[in-house]
Amino acid sequence: MTPELAETGYFFVKRIGTDWIAPFPDTWVSTLSAIARDNHIVLFVGIAEREFSSNKLYNSVVVIDREGKILGTYRKQRVLGGAEGWSSPGQEENLFQVDGLPVGVLICADTYVPTLAAHYRQKGASLLLVPSNWAPIKGMGPEGIWESRSSETGIPVVAINRTGTEPELDFSRSESVIAVAGKRVHAFHSASDHIYYLDWDRKETFKRVTYR
Repeated sequence: MTPELAETGYFFVKRIGTDWIAPFPDTWVSTLSAIARDNHIVLFVGIAEREFSSNKLYNSVVVIDREGKILGTYRKQRVLGGAEGWSSPGQEENLFQVDGLPVGVLICADTYVPTLAAHYRQKGASLLLVPSNWAPIKGMGPEGIWESRSSETGIPVVAINRTGTEPELDFSRSESVIAVAGKRVHAFHSASDHIYYLDWDRKETFKRVTYR
């Protein structure tokens, strides 16, 4: 699982525009499919998506299973102005079946209100994944949002945030959080690129996090 817009960074439009975004699934997504198949892993990757039929752009997460099959995308619904003005709001509430586990995806600010997470509870989700680009700016969250969603739904929330910096924002103190039943089980951040390994026993919750 990557953070939101891991392919491009958050403020990519001001630097490289959007004309380069090819209709989904593009060559990059096909490459990711091959990586998932060859390594027998599931991928949740934050991308900028262009819908083939409408030519609309979305802030999305593509989900690919262990066989390299593209299960679909989740498109961010609570699209912010400014840096996200390029993106249309999504409407899907896809529940992805991964290794027999029903997984819901919300992107960053989609967790700000309880409605979307509540829909996933009704659909029977066992896990909520939240790729994010949330810098620690006072008054702009997340400030307990992920814990609240886990408390309300009873579903564990894994929020993976950015690390490092962009010229416009400093993500070096941005926390990634695992929240279960309203409590933080783990929180971590990094000033540079990191991979976090989460060891999850569904009966004993998240009991170990390692870093690389």
